[in-house]
Amino acid sequence: MVDTAEEPNRGALAAELALGLLEGEERAQGLRLCISNPAFAREVEGWSTRLAPLLDTLPPGLPSSRVWNAVAARIGDKPERPSLNRLRAWRAGALTSGAIAAGLALFIVSRPIEPPARIPMAVSQLTGTGEAQVLAISYDPQKGVLRVGAQKTPGDGKGPELWVIPQDGVPRSLGMMTHEGGAMPVDPAMRPLLAADATLAITMEDPTTAPHAAPSGLPVMTGKISII
Repeated sequence: MVDTAEEPNRGALAAELALGLLEGEERAQGLRLCISNPAFAREVEGWSTRLAPLLDTLPPGLPSSRVWNAVAARIGDKPERPSLNRLRAWRAGALTSGAIAAGLALFIVSRPIEPPARIPMAVSQLTGTGEAQVLAISYDPQKGVLRVGAQKTPGDGKGPELWVIPQDGVPRSLGMMTHEGGAMPVDPAMRPLLAADATLAITMEDPTTAPHAAPSGLPVMTGKISII
């Protein structure tokens, strides 16, 4: 019976699979064990290698008429009597299928796994005038979303507005931020501007009239964008 690789009769199981003696669910379980257990797959391959020359030394033989008639009586029909050529073909097929199964399992288990392609990400650490004023921002180019940390900025009825300042030096508003931080969608037209060496800046603006065409005052926090 096919079971896990820890069964003490695993060697017999590997030999049965190499000889093609397993059928149906037992054979399917044996093949699955080949894929999940490299040691078992090597064992099947080893049996195939050892049994191939051994079986070649045995002369093929046909069952006697008494044995064949008894088999026909048990199955209720008169099957075609096998020939020596068919026996040789069965033997070769059994060994070949076992070796192929073991080899395929070893290939699947031992082949190198390619690491997923790394997607560049824009990050920036904004700092303010105070020593404790530090804000981390990252940009997910696949989703077009900024990930903004929580921050404490001066209030006075105003809110923090985030700007990107590309190489041309012209600030573009990315929208108003919340003090709690979180995901901040970026307008598709602004996404190309989130490139290396561009500057992110925060100014305090009137949220009721945002977004603004230009900042109304000096930035309270700034930081350069880096691509990692």
